[in-house]
Amino acid sequence: MRYYPIILIIVLLCSLSCVESSRKVSQEAPKDLPYREMREGDLVFRCGNGMMSQAVTLAEKNRRYSHVALLFKDGDVWTVVHAVPREPDFKGDFSRVKREPLEKFLLPDMAIRAGLVHTGLTDSLKIAEMKAQAFQAVRDSIRFDDNYDLSDSTEMYCTEFVWRLYRRAGIDLAEGRSKFMRTVVINGDCLFPEHVYDYSSNTLYYSF
Repeated sequence: MRYYPIILIIVLLCSLSCVESSRKVSQEAPKDLPYREMREGDLVFRCGNGMMSQAVTLAEKNRRYSHVALLFKDGDVWTVVHAVPREPDFKGDFSRVKREPLEKFLLPDMAIRAGLVHTGLTDSLKIAEMKAQAFQAVRDSIRFDDNYDLSDSTEMYCTEFVWRLYRRAGIDLAEGRSKFMRTVVINGDCLFPEHVYDYSSNTLYYSF
């Protein structure tokens, strides 16, 4: 069996698992977030300040982002829902789908670059259903998929989670894009953040 070089394996796994540096830079979120332009169901992309995140963007043709989440309102608070590994909220916590305030998601120690994207979805019923499914995934503590297996929806990685919820709404954000991987861990098609970022109806309306 043919395997990718070990360095590339590490880089690609870190891309899919969205590992970010824990180095503290600041505790303040961006001050200029465009709250009036935000819509539920928007995509939120980010890239961390860790060496692996930077390696990912270089490996992926200098793409800007290494992680993706969904934007929803929880009461009056804008939150993101995303599948993320190794970001425990308490002792004994495991890698899973979680919900957190947008400002926390965009703290500088987690995001040196970020972008908010409209997908063109405006159907309020589909958005409400997507939100319900996303929040249910949080309540069910859906585990992060360390095997990056698109054929198994019981566990999901970041891009897979976003893609699956949109596909249930009748939209294929990846539009058939994927990357075939054969490594010691992955053997099949994988979705990277770039595959949903390039969706033809996407509009980037905020970035830093």
